[in-house]
Formats: sequence, C-alpha cells, structure tokens
Amino acid sequence: MRRKLIIFLLGSTFASSFGEEVYRIEEIVTTATREKERKTEIPVRVDTVPKDEIDLDRPNHIKEDLNSLPGVLVSQVAATLGHATAIRLPINYGPYYLFLQDDIPVQSSGFFNHNGLWWTSWESSIGSIEVLKGVGTALYGSDAVGAVINVKSEDPSGKPEKNLSLEGGEYGYFRLKGGLSDVLNENNGYLAKFSYSQSDGWRDKTGYKRGEVLLKHYYYMDDGGSLETSILANKMDGKMAGYLDYKTFKTDPEDSGLPDDLTDPYRKVDMIRISTKYNKEVLNSSEIKVIPYVRYNRNRYVATWMPTYPEKDTKTKTVGFLNQYVWKNKLGKTIVGLDLELTKADVYYWQERPDTTVYGKLYPQGDIYKYNVDFVNIAPYFHNSIRLGSFDLTFGLRYDYAKYEYDNKLTPGDFGVWFRPDDRSDEFSHLSPKAGILYSLNKNNSVFLRYAHGFRIPQAGRLYELKKDYQEVSLDPEKVDSFELGYTGILSDLTFSVSGYYMEIRDKIVTVSTNSVRYNTNAGKTRHKGVELGGSYRFSKNLKIRGSYSISKHEYVDFNTGSDDYSGKEMSKAPRDLSNLRVIYSPSYLKGLKVEFEYQHVGSYYMDDENTKKYGGYDIYNIRTEYAVNNAVKFFVKVWNITDKIFAETADIAYGKERYRPGMPRTVYAGVDLRW
Repeated sequence: MRRKLIIFLLGSTFASSFGEEVYRIEEIVTTATREKERKTEIPVRVDTVPKDEIDLDRPNHIKEDLNSLPGVLVSQVAATLGHATAIRLPINYGPYYLFLQDDIPVQSSGFFNHNGLWWTSWESSIGSIEVLKGVGTALYGSDAVGAVINVKSEDPSGKPEKNLSLEGGEYGYFRLKGGLSDVLNENNGYLAKFSYSQSDGWRDKTGYKRGEVLLKHYYYMDDGGSLETSILANKMDGKMAGYLDYKTFKTDPEDSGLPDDLTDPYRKVDMIRISTKYNKEVLNSSEIKVIPYVRYNRNRYVATWMPTYPEKDTKTKTVGFLNQYVWKNKLGKTIVGLDLELTKADVYYWQERPDTTVYGKLYPQGDIYKYNVDFVNIAPYFHNSIRLGSFDLTFGLRYDYAKYEYDNKLTPGDFGVWFRPDDRSDEFSHLSPKAGILYSLNKNNSVFLRYAHGFRIPQAGRLYELKKDYQEVSLDPEKVDSFELGYTGILSDLTFSVSGYYMEIRDKIVTVSTNSVRYNTNAGKTRHKGVELGGSYRFSKNLKIRGSYSISKHEYVDFNTGSDDYSGKEMSKAPRDLSNLRVIYSPSYLKGLKVEFEYQHVGSYYMDDENTKKYGGYDIYNIRTEYAVNNAVKFFVKVWNITDKIFAETADIAYGKERYRPGMPRTVYAGVDLRW
C-alpha cells in the first residue's frame, strides 16, 4: 500500500517524458467531480490542453494555452498580464467564470476579479489545464456560468530532478524559472517551483515584474489516507496602458493612451494560499475528501479606463473548506458535499486628481468609498450517477446561501457623481438542479444530453459602489438555464468532440449609460447559443495536428433601460466565430527538434449594444521551436505574430468614443532549459 505514492509519481514522470503517452492520459479529467473520469464517460464538455503542448508553448501569457481550445478566447488587456475572457459569452469583465488552482478557487465569489488567472501557478508549474464548458456541475455555484477553468500544477517526480530555464525576449523581457522534486521515502514526496519575469512592455507604461513560488508535499499515511499540502504565492508590480482611438491604434499602437501627467498607472497584485487535501478510503467502497485552505488576495490599481483615473485597493482574507463524501457502488457513485467560505474584505477607492467635471457630472477629489465587508457562503450539494447498460444518468442539486455584512467607513450619501450607501446586509440564496444522460456507443465514443441551472450573485462592488440618482437600483442574482448536446470520441489516433449549446440568462447584470452616467442594472433576458468542434490527429509519432472551431450568437431577448431598447440586438464584443489550428512536427532526420505552427482566428463583432459599428476581427500566426541537445539541455525560440499584424485584443464604444486595446506586434523569445 505504501508503494502507491512512488508508483503513481513514477507513472506521472514516465508519461511526461513521452508526448504520445501524454496524448492518451489527457483524456482523463477531474474537474467535473474531483474524481478521475474519462471524457467519454461524463455528460459534460471538459476540454484540456495537452501537457506536451503546454511544455512547448512555455506561455508568456496564459492565453497562449487556453486560446487553442474550442470556443475559448482569452484577450490580453492593458498590454500586461491582465485578461478578459469569452467562453460561451461575449468578451467581458464580469464574474461568469470560476478560476481554480488545483481544484480550489483562487478568489472569493463575492469579490471576483476578471484577471484572476494571474493568481494561478501558470508561470512556475502547469501540469494540465481543464476547462469545463457552460454551467458547472453540482460541485460549483456562483460564477460557474460560462466555464470552470482549472489550472493544475505538476506532481512531484518519481526520482530526484532539478531544472532551470532562462528566457529572454524583445522589449526587455526576461524570465528565470526552475525547481526541484523528489520522493524522500515510500511515504513522502515534494515539489518546489519558482519563477521570476520582467518586461519593459511593448507599449508605453506597461512594464512589470512578477514572482511566483509553489511548494507541494505529498504524504501517504499507513492507514491508507493521503495528504497533499501546498503553498502558492505570487506577486506582480506593473503598469497598465489605456485605450486608443482608431487613428492612434493604426498609426502608433505603442502609445499608452494615457495623459503625460499620469506617470504611474500602477497595478500591484499579491496572493498567498495554503491548502491541504486529505483523502481516505473508508468501508472499501467510499472515500472522504476534505480540503481546508486559507487565502490572501490584494489588488491595487489606477483605473485607467475611468475619465479621472481613480485608485483602488482591495484586500480579502479567506478561510474555506471543501468537504466531499464519495460512495461507489455497482450502479455508479453518489457524492455528497458541503462548501464553506468566510471572507473579510477591506476596500478603499479614492481620487488624487482635482475636482473634474465630465459631461456635466462632478468627479470630486478625495475618498470615494471606504468600507469593510464580511462575506459568508455555505453550499451543500448532491451529485449522483447511475449506470444502466449503455446509459449513464446523472443528476445533482446544489443550494447556495450567501450573505454580505457591509460596514461603510465614510459619510453616507452623495459625493459628486458617486453615492455611498449606509451600513446594511444583503442575503442571497439559490437552488440549482442539474441533470444529464450519456449513451456509450462503445468504450471510446459517446453522446450526451445535459441540462444545468446556475446563477451568479451580485458582487460587493456592484452592491456598494453606487452612482448618484441611481442608488435605488437594486440588483437580483442572475439565473441561468443551459442545454447541451454533445459527442466525444476516440478513433485510433483521432480524437474528436462536438457540442451544441443553448443558454438563457435572466436578470443579467449589465452596465448601461444614461445621462452620461454608467451604472449597473438587471437586463430582462439574454440568449447565447453556439456550436463547438475540436479534435486532434496523430499522423505518426512525428506529426500531429490539433484544431478547433466555434460559431456562436449572443443577443438581448428583453432589455429596455427606459431610454434605450436593446431587445433583439446582438451583444457587443461577441465574436461570431473562433478557430485555432496547431501543426506539431518532429522530423525524424533531426532527432530532438520539434516545431509548432499555430494559426488563430477571431471573427467580427459589434462594438456597441446599439449595433452601429463592427470590428472586423483578426488572424495571427505564431511559431514555436525547440531543440533537445540531450536529456539535460534544450534550446527554444518562439515568434509571436510572425506577420506583425496590427490587431485589437478588444474594441468597443464607450462614453461616445471608439476604444481599442492593441495586440502585441511581432515578438521574439529565446532561451534554454536545463535539467539534471
């Protein structure tokens, strides 16, 4: 029994050394239930980035991995490490995605940050990335609407191993990363990883420095239980560029888009999380899983998208428990769980600039908001799967209760264009049913039909950072109904999947502009539908292709602000189609060489909800190469955007103006990996 740890880790190490073996193992996923399951045996769409491609990508931004998946678009914003996500939804900054690190949320659901993937171990250690599409299973509550993205770090190796990587690139880019791993004895294994990166930024005022440390320890107990303890910490100190008008976007995309006297448009981010996973088999057919964790997040920045550039500092301290009991029987398995999370938040929002009038509205100098919030989330859930011949039936139920206790530290009432509410508490509760049916054509091919109901609660910032004359606008939770029909198959060296989805969101929380003031309100209903295709084919051990394509439409069904009626119009920043193609070639005549060519397409979309103007989208090409001199030394070169195309990561119309965030021009990176 005690040898299981060594056998498991040796198997993982062996798989990581041979691309073809990884190709097979990647068909096993865990995000749906935290149980190991084959993709072809679960009625839900979970896409993965193969480990061999992650290693070849050596991503300088996590979008490089994620954008290869069907229906996934992660856009790099502010020309640094920030991002906006579009999965079964338009490009947006809202809490529609649940970001996980090794199955654990990286942030509290009441204090979502759209850049949350920078709190994962994406620079120091990626073992795999899993994306559960659409509304989550019963294991996931608020925010799991568009997708659940699970970044999984590497496991300890089955033998002593050390590695170091040096990388340099244009615009002052430098990265150093490395680690060591070993099995100490039959019961203990460990992994230590670190990374440090810095860049001057390709646009003005976009330099950054970022450091990350990951420590993991595995302990296999004599009674059959196991403990996986990890510490993850990262810190970034950078700057952020703003939007550009069309002329500047086309002629001088390196411009920051900010005034000269805004010398420090900073973004400073800190996170540390300590967690332990305890697993133990009981009664020969059951398993207990408990994951306690503590987490600290801090996010400080200048709001470069606001006309007066206010500053904000948000600190959250969280204690959480993910508890799960799994009972397996001849017909299937039953999972009963309870999630608990307690968060204390401190928020400070202020303006350094003198009083400024914008479109007749006063933006005064001074403290805008200063408040504390105690947030609690309690969620029991149930998930059951039953095997009946070639059919698998699953159904689940989750109940979420969330409560905010808001404590205002400033004088309540009007403050220029802003409004500070008085102390209050807000409670939300919701019951979310799920159901699915899967039919196995054979061991490697299946079709499924799924229904999932989900929701998302209003964020603290939406509840307590209000605008004058609109403080009476109350927000309700969004309710989501999602239907999906899909096929997943493995035919020899071909893997293929296709899904069609239809999703409606009621009481969608949107930002609207009335009388030159932007505020939040609930829209009546939005509709989201699309088709996603993905597949890979290995022609031989030397040649592999992987591709994806999706087409979608996102529209307002019922949305009238009183002054504008958007019903029937398409939602802005919603690309009609996405595609990605990767060709990976390892020539037999030059052992150790591997080349990857990538093509990415983003389709056109409306820049505003009035549907007055479209952005045409873009096509870019990338190439990555590596050459292994031997098992200890490997050189690599990457070229991003090899045609040096000028394109926009995002394009929209706000405050009556067109706004563009330019994408990175042709950029070359090169480095060396050392392993011993």
